[in-house]
Amino acid sequence: MIRRSKGTRIIGNAVEVFGDNDLMLIVSNIPHGFLHDEETLNTDNPAPEALVMQFGENFLGREFLKLPELKDVHELFIKSQNGIYITEEGKANIIPLMERMFGASSLDAIIILLEILKQLTSKTHSRELIHSNRLNNDINCTNDHRFNDVLNYTYSNFDERISIEKVARIAHLTRESFCRYFKALANKTYIEFLTEYRINKACQMIRNGDRSMKEIGYACGFDSLSNFYYQFKRIIKLSPLEFSRHCMQTIGRKEMV
Repeated sequence: MIRRSKGTRIIGNAVEVFGDNDLMLIVSNIPHGFLHDEETLNTDNPAPEALVMQFGENFLGREFLKLPELKDVHELFIKSQNGIYITEEGKANIIPLMERMFGASSLDAIIILLEILKQLTSKTHSRELIHSNRLNNDINCTNDHRFNDVLNYTYSNFDERISIEKVARIAHLTRESFCRYFKALANKTYIEFLTEYRINKACQMIRNGDRSMKEIGYACGFDSLSNFYYQFKRIIKLSPLEFSRHCMQTIGRKEMV
């Protein structure tokens, strides 16, 4: 729980803004970080503050979650593989429990933890984090120089027109061979990857709030505003304006139109 701070959080491949009283469930082995806005780190302001509660999946034994009564909690852990954000409705119930837990005895802390998990099973109390970059986490090609050359070219030129023929030449492959090669490594086509990366960059620009949607769409390499809106909604499940409003609700930023 972020008691006091605001900025950008990165959990797995989900990138979103955060603010005071943000509450998240993050499973083990997911890379995560919180980038605090400069103003929150100003020496004139109170330092950022957070409460962190850690527990193992088998904290009550390996068979505990296999009980029929714990089916919803078990499904919650499966759902949380990409991270869970607690809604305002969920926070109202869970934050007081979490604060009580830090002053409770060991037994009471376990009881409170179970109550928190029960609250999290409610569909209105949590949602999966918005993913702005869905590049498969299984990609691990650090020793494949051709693949890295293609990625580096994409990262540097995503705002320009990129053809399959161009990246195939970078990989020293024919067009057809490159398409098979990239999909075998990335579990998706190059065009899918490129589009998702562009949408990821668009999300970052929207959060900055200093450009219009038209400017952002073209700055991210889309050839038309309609294509930008279509691809954004397909990947993020929100329109660019809905995503902008989502960011503003979190940080109180003036709406961008």
